[in-house]
Amino acid sequence: MVEKSLKGSETILLVDDEEFIRNSGKELLTRFGYAILTAADGEIALDICREKPGEIDLVIMDLLMPGMGGKKCLKEILLINPLAKIVLASGYSPDGMASEAADIGAKGFIGKPYQVNELLTLIREVLDH
Repeated sequence: MVEKSLKGSETILLVDDEEFIRNSGKELLTRFGYAILTAADGEIALDICREKPGEIDLVIMDLLMPGMGGKKCLKEILLINPLAKIVLASGYSPDGMASEAADIGAKGFIGKPYQVNELLTLIREVLDH
């Protein structure tokens, strides 16, 4: 059972080239009160960030995507909004990725496939700090 304290009402931009991840993530996070925007790649994510400055509370972004990957997109988002809260995600081995993510400005790292409690806990930790 998921605690009520893991719910929220903030706006999250979910960026992943896998449609299943975007759709299932949106469905899950919407159930917990979040407003979800999705983008299939880094370029679309940047467009959304430019169109909605100040409206996106958190970005959860796949590290490895075709075209503009997560690292490059993270740097570009931080140029648009230096205070942006970004969590990087990857289905590859997390060894060293969490510290690398922090080094380039991410507020967190999560492995895929997402574990519900882990994802919701990380979202609250990042949003609340």
